[in-house]
Amino acid sequence: MKSALNCSVTINLDGGDGEIIVSDKIQTLIISIGLSAIKLRNFFSDLNALYTYKKTKFKLEHYGSTDYYLFVRDSNMIRIEEVRKPGGRDVYKFNLLDFLLTFERGFQKFFENLKKDGVLPLDDGMDDFMYPVNKDVTDSFNSFSKNLKK
Repeated sequence: MKSALNCSVTINLDGGDGEIIVSDKIQTLIISIGLSAIKLRNFFSDLNALYTYKKTKFKLEHYGSTDYYLFVRDSNMIRIEEVRKPGGRDVYKFNLLDFLLTFERGFQKFFENLKKDGVLPLDDGMDDFMYPVNKDVTDSFNSFSKNLKK
């Protein structure tokens, strides 16, 4: 059965800011990230830990802001709280596996487009620590993706 979730990924390769949009007919979650080179590799690792029950929750902070996202696994559901400082909170709930598979497909499409555009694989000089889609990021994604398919 096809999931009703959709995911799109946009990352500014010059600055590293990104936006991940996960939506269904009822809700639209927009995850804004800065410093993609650091945040993404940790994000994939944390999602993997959530999937394998090594963690039941984690926080994704938005660089340069006090806002953050709290990801909580509750059995086969994932609850994501978008917390805005000084006040405000939005809560999103998704089936965990549907969310992770849709998230993985969204990034798979993003990376495929980068390959089609000639950005990936990176030239030797481009695999800089702070480049938004460096080897650490793609390796972390590949590990996350591989674990989902086990």
